[in-house]
Amino acid sequence: MPDAPTILAERYRLGELLGRGGMGAVRLARDETLQRDVAIKEIDQPPGEEGGAAARRTLREARAAARLSHPAVVQVYDVLQLDGRTWIVMEYVPSRSLKQVIADDGPLDPARVARIGLELLGALRAAHRNGVEHRDVKPANVLLADDGRVLLTDFGIAAMDDDSVISRSDVVVGSPHFMAPERARDGKSGPEADLWSLGATLYAAVEGHSPYERSSTMATLTALATEEPEPAAHAGPLAPVLEGLLRKDPRRRLGIEDAEQLMRAAADETGALPVHPREERQATAPHIPAQRTMLDVAGEARRRNPRLLAVLAAVLLVIAGTVAFALTRPDGENAAQQEPAPTTTAAGTPAAQPPAATTTAAPSPSSVPSSAAPSSPAASSSSAAGGRPAIPAGWKDYKDKTGFSVYVPEGWSKSQRGTMVYFRGDGRVLGIDQTDQPKSNPVKDWQSQSEYRVSRGDFPKYDEIKIESVKYFRKAADWEFTFNRGGTRVHVNNRGTVVADDKAYGFYWETKDSEWDTARKDLQLVFDSFVPAK
Repeated sequence: MPDAPTILAERYRLGELLGRGGMGAVRLARDETLQRDVAIKEIDQPPGEEGGAAARRTLREARAAARLSHPAVVQVYDVLQLDGRTWIVMEYVPSRSLKQVIADDGPLDPARVARIGLELLGALRAAHRNGVEHRDVKPANVLLADDGRVLLTDFGIAAMDDDSVISRSDVVVGSPHFMAPERARDGKSGPEADLWSLGATLYAAVEGHSPYERSSTMATLTALATEEPEPAAHAGPLAPVLEGLLRKDPRRRLGIEDAEQLMRAAADETGALPVHPREERQATAPHIPAQRTMLDVAGEARRRNPRLLAVLAAVLLVIAGTVAFALTRPDGENAAQQEPAPTTTAAGTPAAQPPAATTTAAPSPSSVPSSAAPSSPAASSSSAAGGRPAIPAGWKDYKDKTGFSVYVPEGWSKSQRGTMVYFRGDGRVLGIDQTDQPKSNPVKDWQSQSEYRVSRGDFPKYDEIKIESVKYFRKAADWEFTFNRGGTRVHVNNRGTVVADDKAYGFYWETKDSEWDTARKDLQLVFDSFVPAK
């Protein structure tokens, strides 16, 4: 196959390869017209398949996703057919697949799985109402976004009730481990088959393996046809909904409404905050929610069940216009380019939310003990006093459209999501967020947020280095910690600072733990050079 062009349709500038799977490769790209990052999947033409069939398959995926205007479904922006090749332009969101999370972190607790299940039921409800069957629900096609969302992705083999491009020559495809018995047996499908696959997906989330995992595909299909699944030993209050979704007779299988009722009951029993259906939520910028703070929600959950504060579900509202992508690998895995997703509490201290993985990460030494001497950059008030250091070679003075300025390394890539601006390069990430609702005590804010985020399981092997006040502008506090991500020890420093009655900024800085000492001086330069908006 010839090399991909640099620019598609005189609009999309192709960037790095994000992943490759059984249906094609996904690249990060820049939409030069709208000035936003997108993900572009080039569809491979399977051996022996004519170009027309491949094009019809691509259009089927695009049409299926385009029908669903839903925050839990990856959005398709465009389909391109150029020089005999087909490309899908999609949203891009930093995330890990549920399959990756299970592999990296182990099985999930029932409370978190109940929250995930409620989100996926909302996505399937929207799909089925629009006459779309997904037909390949599985952990690899469930994205757990860094901003807290859950997305169902990859409609590559979806069926639509009025789509004439689906021909009788189309074969039954999908993952046998998550395929409904009726589809495996005689190719019959329907909304009920999606619900069986959802049950198998949630089973895998709490058990660490699918209900019919065997040594070979044939053994899996045989077990699917002749055996009942083993009861989920770790499902807890989710056991009734899993049993109901995994019934072999689709006529006896739980429907969406009954499954949702049982799942909400399980969420209530575990102390997880109930999740409202996605279509009932108002899409808005998540950085400054209008009503409740994370501390308010955490207090409720603590009173209900202090041990299961972890699964405060969907406290963040849906980000309007965030970007996402997914790719199916030959084994059904998704590849995702990761990026931090900071959030801001209603009271106003910007709170960075580190990504769950990074494509540049490599194994690094173990955590710095929490008893170690403080390792974050020194407090500084040079910017507050009006003085700025000279710009070193290899750096530039970045002036944001909102009015603040800061030194950043030349050559680092810049992107933006909501109020957050990112700079990435050399395996490091700098994020700067802002809010007009400052919080009165940055230290207490970090303490409440660290308790919430850690109890939710966001930072495996979390080791807090410090949360303490620092001298920076009016008031500020640092939250510094390390955690494991995919075999890599990551080192993070969050700084929240109040600069005026109606303005606060948050800084997120991430490196590999092994490179922290080298990177400290660069973060100090960021702090010393920062000038807030007037």
